Amino acid sequence: MNTPTSPFSIEFLQAVNDWQRGGDAKQNRKRGESLRSQCRSLPETFRESPLVCHRQIALPKSGVWDLIGAGKLTEKVSSWTLDLEVAKGFKGGVPPKDQGYQGAIFSLKPPAGSVIVNMSSLYRAPEFLRAIDQHKNAISGFHLGIGCYGDQQSEVVLEIDTLSQDDIYSLGGHSSEFDELVEIASQEVYGHSPTADERVALTLKAEGVRSRAGPTWLTPEGTKRVLARVRPAAIALADIKRRQSGD
Repeated sequence: MNTPTSPFSIEFLQAVNDWQRGGDAKQNRKRGESLRSQCRSLPETFRESPLVCHRQIALPKSGVWDLIGAGKLTEKVSSWTLDLEVAKGFKGGVPPKDQGYQGAIFSLKPPAGSVIVNMSSLYRAPEFLRAIDQHKNAISGFHLGIGCYGDQQSEVVLEIDTLSQDDIYSLGGHSSEFDELVEIASQEVYGHSPTADERVALTLKAEGVRSRAGPTWLTPEGTKRVLARVRPAAIALADIKRRQSGD
């Protein structure tokens, strides 16, 4: 009697490992194609996600305007996560101030057929874990991929053509530094530039909100307000670009 072939072959494990290692755009495209090919024969349970997935993207500032004005952003085979906190903390969180990038977190329920592999489900499958243990010494770069990340990122790999403004869950922003906020508040409280004692007193009262200063992710409601505010200007800019290009 023939023994059923395990879907978790060494070739499959190598594709998963290479994807988790990451790389530049060219490497990711190649590794995404390999992963897609290897995952086609997986049981359906590993190629679906009943939960909302999240992805953080650092967009050039012009890319944000283009997304809002044109209504879509071209996507690719990419890593998403089931854990919103993982998305918020990806690559250090909100992109640094004054470097020309706008952080955005996209959230969506994966459309039918868009899930290449639900890594989180894979890592809960005993047979997959046994295959890793059996073949780990034969997996090239194991300690840079599977051996490094495992299921730490609650990952789901999706293939989606485009994202829309409606998929934006949160935008990253930078509030003033804490001491600057205290100075501004002092003007409001005292009606004049505070004395040293007044500044110390207000600083002590405000100490509990120190952690809110600096980089932060806007609430979904705050994000919607920002997008609504800039949308008319973004659409006008998109129209100007279309006219200039002759479209």
